Amino acid sequence: MSSRPEFIHALRGYDVREVDALVERAERAAASDDPVLRASVRHEIHRAAFTVALRGYDRSQVNGYLQTLAIQLG
Repeated sequence: MSSRPEFIHALRGYDVREVDALVERAERAAASDDPVLRASVRHEIHRAAFTVALRGYDRSQVNGYLQTLAIQLG
């Protein structure tokens, strides 16, 4: 499993709490052997739409990491 990056904060980036919650679920699913959980979280990643907030996480960095997690989930 990939090591989670320290996301850079941007003036207008993705909401920190929303991203952290999804990344946590995705990392737990990636460590799981449950194919239903992995597929469910992979689908959640593909349809994720985060709120844009002041001093949120850099959008391109988050998108790249989530893409990596989706690939790991199969």
